[in-house]
Amino acid sequence: MSDTTLLKAVAERGAPGQDRKQLQRFDWLLQALETFVSEGIDAVRITRLADDLGVSRGSFYWHFENRNDLIETLVSYWKDKNTDAIVRSVAGAASLAQGIFRFFETCIDTAAFDPRLDLAIREWSRRSPKIRRLIDREDAARIATLQTFYARFEYPMPDALIRARVLYYSQIGFYALEIGESLATRLSYTEAYFECFTGRDLDPREAEEFRRHIIDTYGDRLS
Repeated sequence: MSDTTLLKAVAERGAPGQDRKQLQRFDWLLQALETFVSEGIDAVRITRLADDLGVSRGSFYWHFENRNDLIETLVSYWKDKNTDAIVRSVAGAASLAQGIFRFFETCIDTAAFDPRLDLAIREWSRRSPKIRRLIDREDAARIATLQTFYARFEYPMPDALIRARVLYYSQIGFYALEIGESLATRLSYTEAYFECFTGRDLDPREAEEFRRHIIDTYGDRLS
């Protein structure tokens, strides 16, 4: 679920100069992340995390000022992981098809984009205006990235914006609706999806190469 390297990097941003306990800031953050995506923000409590980790509550304060410090670090991890994954997916794409394919692969590769984390943040935003504003900013940034991608391949406004929205909202909606569909089934619609997202035809050879790559890499799991 988590990107361990990124999670450690985010954790270390606020780490003290010297750790005095064997348990590291990363361990607390990882436990908080797992609790958050499975049970929601209300379950992320210092005592609960300490019990789960088998340590005293007091050891938490070697690594974080308070619960809010921990939660802000979780939010930073979400931004660094999921928004950056979408930005990287289309950055420098050599062709329209390559960008669409990279975006799709990013969204099914949980090491790159964590849908459970994204949905947990969105659920939290229903009760937090601050998080709602943050999500709005991140969604706008993601869509702007996709809009720029379309513009690079000669889509004028407002076409570039609308196609960016369709591409992005369709993927987020796929997770929000918990669509239980195998990758093989979803990939069988590759050409139709491509035409929907771009208004252009996809070379059958490119489509077949992409299908083989995804199945060879991820198997035929449910999306």
